[in-house]
Amino acid sequence: PFKGLAWRMLGAKVGKRLFDDGGHFTERSLVGLGDFVTLNAGAVLQSHTLEEGTFKSGMITLCNDVTVGTNGYLNYDVVMGDGSRLEPDSFLMKGEHVPEMSIWGGNPARHLGG
Repeated sequence: PFKGLAWRMLGAKVGKRLFDDGGHFTERSLVGLGDFVTLNAGAVLQSHTLEEGTFKSGMITLCNDVTVGTNGYLNYDVVMGDGSRLEPDSFLMKGEHVPEMSIWGGNPARHLGG
C-alpha cells in the first residue's frame, strides 16, 4: 500500500492493490496504472525519449491485472490491456498497444501468445 500511496503523491495515477517490487517511473504524471498491477524488480516505465534532437513524451497506461516482468522496459505511448503480461528482460517500444490477455516478450517485444 505504501508504494502506491507514494506514487500517487508524486503524481502518478494508481489504482488499487499495486504490487511494486522495485519499478521506476521517469515522469510520474505520465503514468496511469489500473487495479491489481504488478511491477517486478527493475521494471522501467520511461515516458520520454530524445530522438534526433527532439524531446518526445507521452502516457504509459497499464490497465487492470497487468504484469511487467523483471527488468521489463516500456517506452512512451504504450497501452497494455487488461490481463496482459510483458515477459522479463523485454522492451516494449513506443506506441505499442498490447491487447488484453496477451503475452509479449523479447527485444523489441512481440506477441508470444494469449
